[in-house]
Amino acid sequence: MTRTLDAAERWSQRDGSHAMGAPTSTTRTRASKLRTFTITFGIAFTLLYTVYERLNWPLFTYQPRTGVLYFWLHRPLPAEGPPMYWYGWIVLAAASAFVVGLIATIAPGQRLRQGTFFCCVLAALWPTVLAVLRSFGADWQSLDIEFMNSIWAAAIPALVGAAAISYFVPSQFVQRVWTSWLLIVPLVGLVVLGYSLLQYFVR
Repeated sequence: MTRTLDAAERWSQRDGSHAMGAPTSTTRTRASKLRTFTITFGIAFTLLYTVYERLNWPLFTYQPRTGVLYFWLHRPLPAEGPPMYWYGWIVLAAASAFVVGLIATIAPGQRLRQGTFFCCVLAALWPTVLAVLRSFGADWQSLDIEFMNSIWAAAIPALVGAAAISYFVPSQFVQRVWTSWLLIVPLVGLVVLGYSLLQYFVR
């Protein structure tokens, strides 16, 4: 009888510990996902804002003189004065970064690291290929090929190169450099953004 009660008590304690451990595990999972979302959102927002500013892709254009809001990019009319694009860049970058953050919380860890590595390689290759193409600018202009001077001409070789590098690079290397790149890439994005906005502060 005593042995039966001791066994029952041990089972009840074990069940209680599992019951108490379940919310803790759920809380840890939520905290981990929130941390992943927050870090991803911050990094993605910095990079996407830089990209949208360089491409001049505002979600909307605000005309402060007339108080009118235009969807997407609006070239000002003579009577409207200078437009304000950065509100549109901020909102579009925040919405895009929110989606990227949600995807990061759903994606498995290995896929997340591979995706980060691919995006970092693409971010390095795209301007490099563009600079190479523009170094032959005189030749393209003599052939009257304006597309070769655009940023989209570098997109295809940059995408192919980033995909090839991501495919052949070992996953152990990706895992080793992943954390470092998470710190370096946003800083590089801020440097590029600061350089592109320098003209507005030195006038």
